[in-house]
Amino acid sequence: MDEQPATTEFDDVDRQALVDALRMLEHAEMIDHSGHASVRRKGRILINDAVAPKRRLTMANLVEMDLEGQPIAGAGRPPLEFHIHTEIYRRRPDVGAVIHLHPRWSTLLTSVGVPYRPVFAQGALLGDIPVYDDPMSINTQEAGSALALTLGNAPAILLKAHGATVVAEDLVTCFALAAYLEENASRQVGAMAIGTPFVFDDSQQARVRERLSSMSLFRKTWDHYFARLT
Repeated sequence: MDEQPATTEFDDVDRQALVDALRMLEHAEMIDHSGHASVRRKGRILINDAVAPKRRLTMANLVEMDLEGQPIAGAGRPPLEFHIHTEIYRRRPDVGAVIHLHPRWSTLLTSVGVPYRPVFAQGALLGDIPVYDDPMSINTQEAGSALALTLGNAPAILLKAHGATVVAEDLVTCFALAAYLEENASRQVGAMAIGTPFVFDDSQQARVRERLSSMSLFRKTWDHYFARLT
C-alpha cells in the first residue's frame, strides 16, 4: 500500500509568507546562516530547515514539526535551536509567530551591557526588553524553557552577545517588531557615539503604542522590506 502523505495545517500562503519573511530578514542583515523563524497552527509549527541559505529559500526548505520538535512533514531537519520556538509556544498561547535573529546593533548593546532604550517612535512599541544572560546556543529544552521564562509576556528578548528573539500573534507583526527592534538599536548605538540619546518617556511611549500599533502599519513595514527584494 502506498504511504499516505502527512496531513498539514499550513497552506501555500502560510509557507510563502514564512519564506518571504526569512528572505527579507537576510537581505536586511538581521538574520544570518543560523537564524530561524516559525509560525504555529493548532499545535504544529512550520519552521525553516537547518541548512538552506536564506537568500535561496523556497517552500521546499520548510519543515513542519510538533511541539516536541519532532518532524511531521518536509525533507529537512529543524534548526538546533528549535527549543526557542517550542518552549515559547508552550508558555505563550497568544503567540503565533517567533523569529530568532542575530542582528548587529542590538547584539552590540548586550555585548557591552547597555540596556535597550526607545530612541525612535516604533522602537517604543517593544517596551522594556528583558535580557537572557547566557550567550550560549539555546539547543536544549532546559535552555529554551529558561529563555521563555525570562521572556515572560514581553514581545521580545535580547540574548547576551548572541542575538534576539521576537514574538507576536502573527508573522507580519512579528517581522515588523523585529525590524523596529534593530532600527532602534542602530539609532541608539549611533547616538551614543556622539552624545546622550533622547529616550521616549513613559507618556510618549504610551502615545506611540496607541497610534502606531496597528496591522496596517505593520503591513506597511512588511511591504517596504518586501519591495527591497526585487
